[in-house]
Amino acid sequence: MMKFSLAQFDELVKNIPGKRIAVIGDVMLDTYLTGSASRISQEAPVPVVLEKNRSSCLGGAANVMRNITSLGGQVYAFGVVGNDAAGVKLRELLKKNLIDDSFIEVDQRRTTEKMRVLANNQQVVRIDSEDTKEIAAEVAWKICGNIKKLIAENKVDAIIFEDYNKGVLSQSMMDEIAAAANEHGIFTSLDPHPGHGVVVRNLSLITPNRLEAFGLAGLPYKDPDDPGARADLLNQVAAAIDEKWAVKNLLITLSAEGMGLFRQGQAPFMMPTVAREVFDVSGAGDTVIATYTLFKACGAPDEVAMHLSNIAAGIVVGRVGTVTTNLDEMRVSLQERN
Repeated sequence: MMKFSLAQFDELVKNIPGKRIAVIGDVMLDTYLTGSASRISQEAPVPVVLEKNRSSCLGGAANVMRNITSLGGQVYAFGVVGNDAAGVKLRELLKKNLIDDSFIEVDQRRTTEKMRVLANNQQVVRIDSEDTKEIAAEVAWKICGNIKKLIAENKVDAIIFEDYNKGVLSQSMMDEIAAAANEHGIFTSLDPHPGHGVVVRNLSLITPNRLEAFGLAGLPYKDPDDPGARADLLNQVAAAIDEKWAVKNLLITLSAEGMGLFRQGQAPFMMPTVAREVFDVSGAGDTVIATYTLFKACGAPDEVAMHLSNIAAGIVVGRVGTVTTNLDEMRVSLQERN
């Protein structure tokens, strides 16, 4: 683990206020219905769940936004909701989490909602409500125009593309926004979806997990037991992604093994996980890209941004559900490790 002092952390944190991150992608509403199940239905061999509580939180690209504001950054939200109750609830939660929702568009589609039904602390079923066709051309044009206007007016410090392949992000939109950002020296990062098939070159950062990295590289997934063979294979995957994407920083998250940073012309920089216990990895990737991008906007070197995103991810995987962390918790974690 690299050495990074509390004094260095505190100095970097001073740069966070006023940092503005534009997050564009597939916003979602995560809904949890919890209850108890003590009998089997007479209609079918399924449990009867007696509902006790129902709650919702931000998911997908909206969870990345929430991670940034929980660390003190400012967020412009770019995405699409439907004209429905889930869309109203999602926008309420955006505002509650201090996220600027003025660029959220309404389209003729359902708001993406994932409802998880839990009985006696066990997930029984997940019900997805969504439309995955591409958003209307005029909506896409409006999103692209608004974010390019922010770039031209120097009102954004970094841009995150959050791709869940639900129809918001397209090849042409991402190419146009990335080109405008590169022209103005703005940091760009992407949490990719290999099934989408888009390729955007010259991004500042891509953050796939191990399985996604194989998909981006166009290589069949393999997971050899031998550590040396695993490392060699990961290097091959990184080289294939670099050839196709020409990304400046490729951060591959490796679950219990930590993460690896691959950069053009440099040796891989590997970092073990800091998580003590892993209860739930859902949302950990959102935490990684949010933390890395925010601290890069604050002037952190790549290795430091990686270290801090590793710290943040180690905190959130120790809890159940899609959660975030904050600067106080990160400082405590750094203190413990130093």
